[in-house]
Amino acid sequence: MGLFKHHRKLMLGAPVQGRLVPLKSVKNAVYASDQYGVGFAVEPDCEQVVSPIAGTIVSYFPTKHAVGIQADKLEVLVHMGVDTVELNGNPFETLVKVGDHVNVNTPLSRMDLAQIHQAGKAATTMVVVVNAGECVKALRVPDSGTVTAGEAIGQVVEA
Repeated sequence: MGLFKHHRKLMLGAPVQGRLVPLKSVKNAVYASDQYGVGFAVEPDCEQVVSPIAGTIVSYFPTKHAVGIQADKLEVLVHMGVDTVELNGNPFETLVKVGDHVNVNTPLSRMDLAQIHQAGKAATTMVVVVNAGECVKALRVPDSGTVTAGEAIGQVVEA
C-alpha cells in the first residue's frame, strides 16, 4: 500500500568551508544541468575537504580530484574543482582509501587552492548524488550561505 511508507532521511554536511552555491551555477555544463545527479556546491576558502555524508569510500579517482561514497542506497560523489582532472592529482592530497568508513566531517582530502587557481581552474567543490533518479525523493539544501566544513546543511530523503 505505501500509505505509511517511511522515507529515510540522511544528513548532509558541507564538504569544505566557504560559500554555498546551487549546482546549476557551477561553471561546468554537466554539473549545472544535473546530468550527473542532484546536489550542491561550495566555493571553498580553505583547503581541507571532509565527507558530507556517513558511508564507505568506494572509489578515489587516480587524479585525486574526486571520491565516491556509498551511503546506504546513495552513491555520492565529492568532486573537487572544475576541470581539475587535467592537473593529474598535483594539487590534491588523499587522506582516505577505498573501503574506509567515514562519518560526516571525516577528512577526505586536502587541495592546494593556490595551485588550482594558478592553473586557471575553479576550486568549486561539488557534492552530487549520482544515482538520484533511482533513490532520491527529495534533496533539501539551501541555495546560498556561508558554511563550515562538516556543518549540517541539509538532507537527502530516500525514495
